[in-house]
Amino acid sequence: MKTNFSASESYYLILIVCDIAVAAGACLLGLRLTGWDFMLFRDIEATISLIVLSLTAISFFPTYHLYNYHFLYSRKEHLINLAKSFCWSALTLIIIVFLLNSSHLLQTNFSFFLIALLCGAVILLFLSRYLWDHFLDFLLAFGMAIFFVGITGLFCKNGIPVFMSSGLSVLICFLLAIMLLTISRLFLVHIVFFKWLRRPFRRQVIIIGSDSDVDAITRYIVDNNAPFWIAGTLGIQTNLDLKRVYIKERMGSIDQLPEIVVKYNIDDVIITDQKIDKSKLCSILDYCTLAGVNAWFSPNLLPIIAIKLFMNNFCGVPMILLCSQNNGVFFKRVKYCFDAMVSLLLFLLLSPLFLLISLAIKLDSPGPIFYRFQAIGENGATYMMYKFRSMRVNSDNKIHKDYVSQLIKGEIGKDSSKKTPLKIINDPRVTRVGRLIRKFSLDELPQLLNVLQGSMSLVGPRPCLPYEYEMYQDWHKNRTSVRPGITGLWQITGRSEVAFEDMILLDLYYIYNRNLILDCNILFETVFVVLEKKGAY
Repeated sequence: MKTNFSASESYYLILIVCDIAVAAGACLLGLRLTGWDFMLFRDIEATISLIVLSLTAISFFPTYHLYNYHFLYSRKEHLINLAKSFCWSALTLIIIVFLLNSSHLLQTNFSFFLIALLCGAVILLFLSRYLWDHFLDFLLAFGMAIFFVGITGLFCKNGIPVFMSSGLSVLICFLLAIMLLTISRLFLVHIVFFKWLRRPFRRQVIIIGSDSDVDAITRYIVDNNAPFWIAGTLGIQTNLDLKRVYIKERMGSIDQLPEIVVKYNIDDVIITDQKIDKSKLCSILDYCTLAGVNAWFSPNLLPIIAIKLFMNNFCGVPMILLCSQNNGVFFKRVKYCFDAMVSLLLFLLLSPLFLLISLAIKLDSPGPIFYRFQAIGENGATYMMYKFRSMRVNSDNKIHKDYVSQLIKGEIGKDSSKKTPLKIINDPRVTRVGRLIRKFSLDELPQLLNVLQGSMSLVGPRPCLPYEYEMYQDWHKNRTSVRPGITGLWQITGRSEVAFEDMILLDLYYIYNRNLILDCNILFETVFVVLEKKGAY
């Protein structure tokens, strides 16, 4: 794994330090202009409030990619993202000031405030289906406002600082922060980094693909003055008949990628070869994420993932990004705590539904309520999985084995242009109640018990059966490197309409990019997929 702290990576730290310093300086200047600066040297509470005010101004910088190298080189894109960030920061500040100055109002009318908040949350939940990006930003603004108010209240024992109750002083501080942050950003990024120090801050890129792809990407980088350098290509022959003079040397075969990455200090690998073997693609992505190298590949290699939520771009060109994530022990514990709390809450809320389904199963056909079976969990280990029984007792699983065998071999779903379901339909083994609960995926609900036990997660790759696992190729088994999930990318992007190898790549995409925000997005989308009965049979 790459461990050197290069110049092209150090700008993150420089930008963060400068942003904090400029925001704090702007707020301090604003307090001096309004005559409130004398409080800072007398009252620790005023100092804490100044820090909160400063951090609010830059609170949306990470959300709008203002520390992302691939978005900063374009001055226009940079200014647009700054403007969006400042707008949401302004909303956050408004909520903070309202909460700090309305404590008496909230105490006397708390019931009304709570009811209004719940009604607003329900309305936003339905609107969020169409305004999902803005919904996330609003939740983030509200959450950060609550957090900052909590921090302020923790240190301010004698009430809020006087200057925080002055709308004029807060407004002047925020406007100065916007102005000085914009000036400092334009100077630091577009003059210091990308002009004076352009060479050390330029990232090294290698492309696995055709000459025309190399020429197009190189032309785009040159025409837009982007801070990248195409070091060369892998696995293709050089063609001297290109329209532009952007010929890059062939540096070797794809198998030599690890040596070339180390030798030329490569930061990003771009895969544009649409004919590349899926197993080879998987091995390249696996190496890049372990080595700390950004891996970009064309959406054409995985068209099912062409969803706004999961797309990224390389210098404005739509691509899918896989990058090394810090998913160590700490992340696993946080994810398990999140899974356990949400699962316990859902289990308690849905307990009446559990009883109703159990009664319907018992009345419909003889046999147990739950269907228990061995499934493959994390790192290939087996565990006992629970589902509501939707089939008749002692049903032969030969139908499913034959189907799985054909699906893994690619004999099902060869023609991607036809939207035929890649799932068994009209299964004679399924009971009447079973068909109903399968339509709405209610047979999966007992898996909440598996999540509480720690053998499954709310979000993750779809669990497989032992005889499925035995048919997997080696690269297929990479999808079992994390705990399986009740829902995942496969479920929200097509379920039974997704071919097997595409499902594997969806699982790998999740594994390489997983985080709690992505988990929340998938859980939210799952609700609508279930209600629409998309891909359920």
